[in-house]
Amino acid sequence: MAIRDLFRRRQTRIPADPADLAHFRSWCETRVGVEAYLEPETLVSVPGLLLVAFDGEWTRRPVGDVATARKLADQLKIPLYDAMETGYPDRMRLFEEVRISRERKERARRLREQMRGADEG
Repeated sequence: MAIRDLFRRRQTRIPADPADLAHFRSWCETRVGVEAYLEPETLVSVPGLLLVAFDGEWTRRPVGDVATARKLADQLKIPLYDAMETGYPDRMRLFEEVRISRERKERARRLREQMRGADEG
């Protein structure tokens, strides 16, 4: 094997899982303002698709290849952006910060309740 073989694109493509495509379709049906971000292929992963709703909620799945991502975005009638060129929207980061904060508060509340229960028992 020559060194250039290491950098050659893989000829065999892993097709998108129909369950992942169905997940994207159902996810879009229940959200508004959805945008798609195509994530690049790497040496260890196939291209991925990230969907982001208007409020920052998001979902990510592999799509197999760029053509599948474009076809799906066209079917769903949502804009498709290249994540390497545009980056991800700030609302996605803000959504995660709020979600993590809520989880921490809920964990602290449960811990306080457990401690109170142990003191009383």
